Amino acid sequence: MSVAFYRDYVADLKARIDDLHANTDRYQTYELTMELLAQKNLVSYTEKKAKGQTEGLSYRRDFTTGQAVQMQQQNAYALFSGFFNLGQFLAFTGQGRQPDAKQFAELLTDNWRYPTCAVYLTFRQKGQPKTPSMRMHFVGLNGQADAAAYERKADRADNLVAQRPFSSAVFWEWK
Repeated sequence: MSVAFYRDYVADLKARIDDLHANTDRYQTYELTMELLAQKNLVSYTEKKAKGQTEGLSYRRDFTTGQAVQMQQQNAYALFSGFFNLGQFLAFTGQGRQPDAKQFAELLTDNWRYPTCAVYLTFRQKGQPKTPSMRMHFVGLNGQADAAAYERKADRADNLVAQRPFSSAVFWEWK
């Protein structure tokens, strides 16, 4: 099986998210939710704009202790920016989820070797009738060699997107 690479998609997504933060006044509404699994932690980032009001929340939960702490938005955002700058990305189909959250996290991250990031983004720029949206879950890898090694793991083979553009009931590229 051959998997689809998402480096170009993630670079475009990062540019859109960066623009959203730099030019908030250009957007009528938006909703951005990101969850990063890395180093036995879940970092969650949410930001919304509706009716001219912007609000957000970020926190980190330790998988070892279960303890959660709130984070500054800019600190959490810096972690996501670091993820988006990795060398290559694969995407998950959303099939074959494990019932236990810890086991599922360990499976996706290859026992915490590689970070994963789920992203949901919908926005509408001022004066535009269309509201694009996307929902994807990526694994971040250092490059092609890591991508090939990650793909070879038999227990994940059916969970990876093989053909782009991808769309299912759970995840989709821009629509």
